Amino acid sequence: MTIRTTSSPPQTPSTSSTSTTDAAQQAAQRAAEAARQAAAEALRAAREAAAAARQARSELQAQSFSQTKQPAGQNNVQGSKLEQKVLLAETQARELGKAAQKAIQHANDTARDAGRPLPFAGPARNTATGIADTYSADTQTKASPFGPLDGSTPLARLTHEPLGVQDAGGPQQTAATDATRAASSPEEAHQNLVNAQEAYDEAQTRTEELNTQLNSELAKLGPGLTEEQKQQYVAEFRERYPEEYAAEAAAARELNTALNDPKLMEAARGNPDIAEECVEAATDLAGSPEAKGALEWAAQAQDPNGPAGTAFAGLEEKINDDVIPTAISTVAGQLLTENDGDVQAALAALTELTEPLVPLGKGGAAIKTGIETIKNAIASGNPEPLRQLAESSKIGGALAGAGVVFGLASAVTDAQRGEWGDVVKDLAGAGRSGAQLAAYVMRTLGESGRVAAATGEKAAAFLGRLAPAFGVVANAVILADHFKDFVDDPTVGGGIRAFGDAVAVVGAGLGTVLPGVGHIVEGVGLVLSAVGELLVGKEEQERLDNESEAILLEMGMDPDVAKTLAHGDNQPQQLADDLGLTPEQIQELAKNHPVLFDAPGLGGSVIDAAKACGMEGEDAVEFIDKLAEDDPNFAWDLLGVKPLLQGDGTNPTSTEDGWRAYVQGNFPSAYAHATENAPDVFGEEAESRLQADRDYELNAGSSDLWNTYARLCEDHKDDPAYTSRFIERMEEEGTLDIFVESIAHFGLDMDYEGAKAAIDAALETGVLTEEELQSHLDGDYGDAWRAVMES
Repeated sequence: MTIRTTSSPPQTPSTSSTSTTDAAQQAAQRAAEAARQAAAEALRAAREAAAAARQARSELQAQSFSQTKQPAGQNNVQGSKLEQKVLLAETQARELGKAAQKAIQHANDTARDAGRPLPFAGPARNTATGIADTYSADTQTKASPFGPLDGSTPLARLTHEPLGVQDAGGPQQTAATDATRAASSPEEAHQNLVNAQEAYDEAQTRTEELNTQLNSELAKLGPGLTEEQKQQYVAEFRERYPEEYAAEAAAARELNTALNDPKLMEAARGNPDIAEECVEAATDLAGSPEAKGALEWAAQAQDPNGPAGTAFAGLEEKINDDVIPTAISTVAGQLLTENDGDVQAALAALTELTEPLVPLGKGGAAIKTGIETIKNAIASGNPEPLRQLAESSKIGGALAGAGVVFGLASAVTDAQRGEWGDVVKDLAGAGRSGAQLAAYVMRTLGESGRVAAATGEKAAAFLGRLAPAFGVVANAVILADHFKDFVDDPTVGGGIRAFGDAVAVVGAGLGTVLPGVGHIVEGVGLVLSAVGELLVGKEEQERLDNESEAILLEMGMDPDVAKTLAHGDNQPQQLADDLGLTPEQIQELAKNHPVLFDAPGLGGSVIDAAKACGMEGEDAVEFIDKLAEDDPNFAWDLLGVKPLLQGDGTNPTSTEDGWRAYVQGNFPSAYAHATENAPDVFGEEAESRLQADRDYELNAGSSDLWNTYARLCEDHKDDPAYTSRFIERMEEEGTLDIFVESIAHFGLDMDYEGAKAAIDAALETGVLTEEELQSHLDGDYGDAWRAVMES
């Protein structure tokens, strides 16, 4: 049936509506022009700042050429001034570059709203992103780190893309290159693979260098930064190198295209060497944002009826061990985020992606079994089936790792998360295969977080649910006894890096603090340093320290604090470990007493004195303030006396006695503060415990050690603080059972009395609990304990 419509004659708009429309359009045009002018001015300022920074760098380089011709002292002074000039100039250039980029974005947006051509449209590239590297004293000419800010790029060619856009493996595209075009012959396809592999290796090497540098800087700053500041640091660091980080993802896309070219399969079919090259490329691709391409390739390569025929028959084990497991763990994390944390949807997508592999060889059977095991574990909420799956094969381990992450994502209580985390903790310390399982978990979780962070606010809710899992996994790995023994394993090392790199980026990307980030940096970060420690020369270290200072300044940190922390060593870690200081307290010391960070010996001497006086936390900060009041050169004074006090380490109590005596005689205000705030060190009971320590250490080399200890306790049986300290020391050192057995077999009546008095005092003072006593009575030395206790 045809439906006929009637039309009305066109109506002429009213004069009032026309004038209103014209006025709005004119206003939009004026706003667009004003925004364009403001952006052009901002860009001009940014270019001038960039030129000033380049000039400062040139001056520093020129100074380095003539450094051998000038007196050393003059050299140092001039170098320091120039370094400061470069640092300030680069920081200003970066800030103005950010402002210019925002102005450009605003100008393009207002022009678009007004229906005008974009004033800053052009090829998609980052602009005004600031400095790619800081100054260097080498003599080689470098490309300008300021990109279009140096005036080499016309204004009309600047991009309208936002500042610092980083490729997250999503739908963004790059211009086609030789490697991304389909080959016309097997020979061309092979050359495309070679080119793409070289490009990927170069990009990956650079990002690994940057990540190692970042981990090294965070490890040094350590507890000197709050959780939020650590994440800010990561964000600022990555913003300095947007092109480098984006290059790896872009290179992975090219490698994916080259690897999955049908013509390459033909090339591999006639050349075993090319087949091996394909497997190596697929191994790299498996751990990249293009991991799905590695699974696609594996299915084609292992299909005897496919374009490659049997070219990869002899490489099946390598594909099943090196390509498929890594690809599965990477893809599982991507799918979890792509499905907004919907575990069932992610599992269904993983099933579909791996389906082509199921009918192909042993690996396919492992995939089918593994997928079913994950489904059962998730449905029941019971992670136990994954333990056996993890030990079946590398593919089984990867699927078990994915299952653990899916379980963590579906858990809604800490208790449930703890059950899934226990699997990681138990297996991580149970040999190489267990360490690999933990690494697969870390890779899957890290990849999920990386993709989510790159999608911004859209994934905020999902990350809020996933965030606790980072802390669970971090703690599980840190607590595993032998996990570090296997960091040289490529699977383990790769998983650690994926996790460690992602966790801080996740928090930084959303401006939130994730649980467990501190554990990652100070805990897993220790493992990361074992994988690849940053070893550089003096000049390079100075450059890195200057860059670290600039990052801290960009974060808004006090300039004095930024300089002190950036150019220090591991003092923040020492202050946190030995004195229990918070990041805020460490920064307060960096502001008020920078001398503590000048050299490890200076800070270490002050820490030794504070520890000997029982100072911790805020009391320790005030103690150091008092030291400075008594003598402005306190740190150098304490460093000078340290060799006279530290001894050979066999009598630590005597060493601490020496520190306290020295503080008492030379720093009266600090000593008075300590006596008022350290009851565990000063006072009658404290003195009894210290005397016990002195006697314990003095007689440690006695040939009749245990009876000597028992008789000392018998002599002081009316002093529970003294005698219980003996029990505490032996319990700490693991010799308490030996002491009791020795007394039971070889002791005299006085020895029995002394040992029993000490045990009773330990129970009275809480050094030994009733449960701990019962444990000793039920243990291998139970008869000896009963003999002494019943004497």
